[in-house]
Amino acid sequence: LPTVKTEGKPPVLFRVHGGPTAQSRPGFSAATQYLLGKGIAVFLPNVRGSTGFGHTYVTLDDRENRLDSIRDLVDMLKYLERDGRVDTQRAAVAGGSYGGYAVNAVLANFPGHFKAGVSLFGVADWVTALQIASPGLKASDRIEYGDITEQKWLDFYTEQSPIRQADQINVPVLYSHGVMDPRIDIYETEVMVKTLRENGVEAPFIRIPDEGHGWRKLPNQLFYYRQEAAFLERVLIAPEAK
Repeated sequence: LPTVKTEGKPPVLFRVHGGPTAQSRPGFSAATQYLLGKGIAVFLPNVRGSTGFGHTYVTLDDRENRLDSIRDLVDMLKYLERDGRVDTQRAAVAGGSYGGYAVNAVLANFPGHFKAGVSLFGVADWVTALQIASPGLKASDRIEYGDITEQKWLDFYTEQSPIRQADQINVPVLYSHGVMDPRIDIYETEVMVKTLRENGVEAPFIRIPDEGHGWRKLPNQLFYYRQEAAFLERVLIAPEAK
């Protein structure tokens, strides 16, 4: 919860980890503390598919079950509403890489729950992501996602990719991407931004020329997180957002 006093319950940001075979754990995060100091609560979910909770849990989002893990974010938000410590009417969702996919997917497939999104170098086109993966990743991807060389899975991910669902997003989304990203082509984010803007939806875009898949350089980190905080303050805390 925030370290500053605010009137009423604080807004909340869901920060979804990447992977999805990863796990959010307690620990210090400068980016998290920065938001807490501005009056924004931060929630770190471990949706199904996360590691650390046993083999069954990590496989619950495999293949056709991908959206089950995305729906977990909505269910978690409903739990926090009952919990009563945060203002779930002022909730945003953020994430990078696979977490960025989660942002795009929850806003497109489950509208009306989150007030805004923040997608960092997120997967938007599963077809491309699975086709250009390294040999090592392709081996594990076949288990988790299915074999993209088979027509069944090609059709499935063609339909289920956020890049083809972008016109269903109706809330502001802050997008960012490194130009040199070797894992996810910046073109995917550019299409998301273009589609939202054409539909009259706010979609600011931070394009970082000297970064790849994530922010490695301190000046870029400082620049980005200030921009992210300003965006969240405006959409969650500004008078018109209350």
